[in-house]
Amino acid sequence: MNKQKDLVILFETMVDDKSSIAKPKRTEINKIGDKLMLGHSQFNEILLLLGFDRVYPGFFQYLVDGTIDYKDGSAIESLQALEKGVERFRTLALLWFGNIKFAFKALSKDPYELELKVTDTRPWKKSYYISRHPPISDIDNIPAEKTYFLGYLIADKLKERIRKDKNDLEARTLYKEMGEYLKIGKKNQLAYLSSDHLDVYVATSMRLEHEYIFVSRFVANVFSKPILSELKIRWFDPTQAYCDDRIDKGLSEALMLKRAKCTLYLVQESDTFGKDSELASTLAQGKPVVAYVPHGNKKYVDGLLSNLKKLNPKKSEIDIVLEQLEVFKPSLAWNDKKVMSWLSDRNNTNLAEAKKHLYEVVKKHYDKRADTLTETHPLGIQVNLISGVANGVLVVRNESDCAKLIHSILLNDMKFEICTKVVRREKYVYLRETISKSIFRVKTGDRLLDNSFWNFYTEPQY
Repeated sequence: MNKQKDLVILFETMVDDKSSIAKPKRTEINKIGDKLMLGHSQFNEILLLLGFDRVYPGFFQYLVDGTIDYKDGSAIESLQALEKGVERFRTLALLWFGNIKFAFKALSKDPYELELKVTDTRPWKKSYYISRHPPISDIDNIPAEKTYFLGYLIADKLKERIRKDKNDLEARTLYKEMGEYLKIGKKNQLAYLSSDHLDVYVATSMRLEHEYIFVSRFVANVFSKPILSELKIRWFDPTQAYCDDRIDKGLSEALMLKRAKCTLYLVQESDTFGKDSELASTLAQGKPVVAYVPHGNKKYVDGLLSNLKKLNPKKSEIDIVLEQLEVFKPSLAWNDKKVMSWLSDRNNTNLAEAKKHLYEVVKKHYDKRADTLTETHPLGIQVNLISGVANGVLVVRNESDCAKLIHSILLNDMKFEICTKVVRREKYVYLRETISKSIFRVKTGDRLLDNSFWNFYTEPQY
């Protein structure tokens, strides 16, 4: 909570408007705050003196203690209590309306609307998930190191090897093994489609073998955390499902995006149109997106190199390192003299130096992606197409925070803090989620945009 405000400012903050009363009158009203004890009727009297609309008893009670059934004799007993109540209301306003002034007009006069919004903001009981019955069709787990058999590229690669050499026993064995895992993937696809519950949709980009392995292990690690494993939640894991028709695949994933309560979006070496559209679709429905961005530290890079070495035993380690430098920063091949020399003479490349360079490049890559999603890219915040409320991406950098955030979303128990920022002399109001520290809701400080936006979103179109 910011530095304590005076009484008039608190009222102006609540209604998101400036009072037009003269300075002497402001001073007189502010003196009430020295010994504050405001009942409902007195609260309304101050609103009228400031030129604002009165509020009904249930709204006043919400400011007092967060409940909505008015209790005779209820009172706000201090400026601190009033500030806490105003912040509680503004959080509710930003969550459901994205416009504090409009929320005040709607909720201060309409008991039914206030009850609806307050009820929909209350946390759910764990029993909602724990008491669920298991699905009729289980997901048959495909080991992480075998999930790449569900990719489209591996099939083409094996077919090409067999076409070139019909006696390639290894390729024929792998092709037969792939067929067995495709059967499991198709069965799992049907299980996902028939599941009566779907809580989390996992959005990824997977083409290469190591990407399947990383995604599969990451997803398994997150959902096996105790905070999530105690709940009988269900999630769509794309490394466990296979659909061989692109139309059916697109439709089925669109359906699962619609059904899931939130989307877990994995930021990887590169991102694709499909994955980004899944992020946008989730935000446009007004549902949360948890974006996991790896730290890209030494441990992460060493794990990546280890997987690539196992998948490509015939490749030298220096070749793998140079290939990853190309993946994470292709421009190095043209503007970094050191990398250019390594590429031209790989036999004289210092492996330790090349790996150190890769550590730096990967870390910068992921730090920049995290910063882009949280601070700079306008599409990091998108609008719920029905309500008009701005919905932000929640960025986390480790598996534990990812699990905690998903847990809070599924139990409707996210925590927020209100922040303000003055841009071009206009005040922007942000609602930041406390685990990710990401902006979840925002109110623009551009007055014309704010007025135009909410006129068009709250009035019928002709």
